[in-house]
Amino acid sequence: MEFVDTTRAAEILNMHKVTVREKAARQEIPAYKVGKHWKFDPKELEFFVKNSQNRPEQEMGHKENLCHVNSSLSRREAKSGITRTPHQQVIGYAEALGLPTKT
Repeated sequence: MEFVDTTRAAEILNMHKVTVREKAARQEIPAYKVGKHWKFDPKELEFFVKNSQNRPEQEMGHKENLCHVNSSLSRREAKSGITRTPHQQVIGYAEALGLPTKT
């Protein structure tokens, strides 16, 4: 059995390699951690791709991949003059994640 690295797995899955590592860590794709590195069985990845063809999230344009591209503020948004205290940031993150917050 021959294993491939994250870069080759990303090519097989047609995903960014950061997304592949994140999905491997969340056990959403078949992977093995060897030391500090993720290893993938190409046959398992091909089986995974074939069996996930009809999943609704793929029809929506791989929304899980968008976080790597759209998460940063544009220059105009960054220069808007809005500042947030660390406490406001924590509350904002908690609300975004759906966690309970104190008022």
